[in-house]
Amino acid sequence: MEKLSLSKLIANDIVNYGMDKTMGFQYVVSLSDFLDEYDDESRNYIKSHIKEIINDVEQNENVADLNYDEKEQEFDMVFYFDGLMDKLDKIVYEAGKEKGIEYELEDVRNISYDLEKSDSFKDLINDHLSKKEYWDMGTEI
Repeated sequence: MEKLSLSKLIANDIVNYGMDKTMGFQYVVSLSDFLDEYDDESRNYIKSHIKEIINDVEQNENVADLNYDEKEQEFDMVFYFDGLMDKLDKIVYEAGKEKGIEYELEDVRNISYDLEKSDSFKDLINDHLSKKEYWDMGTEI
């Protein structure tokens, strides 16, 4: 297993930031906006290791395509669809496909959010946890 370097951790942060913000498959992360979240020492590291970080963003398993604009200092990333969804999102997406509906990512996320916040979802979880087979799992709080 390959060890993580500081540049890989920063690249992962850039990718995760873009994945969290996108409502489609693509997102542009401005380096200057991204650097606002870091202290001076970290900013200096990022600037002096930008080539490594660009390479690590490009190699990230969730990034299908990357264009780095040196003039604008922007990471234009295209993501793999599966990497943009959590477990519930994937269940919703697959259920839609079974019904002949191909939802957009934003729709999938909205449906998942609505499900998680619904009383019926909470009831389903509570009903499931009340089954005898789960009584001896975990510890009481």
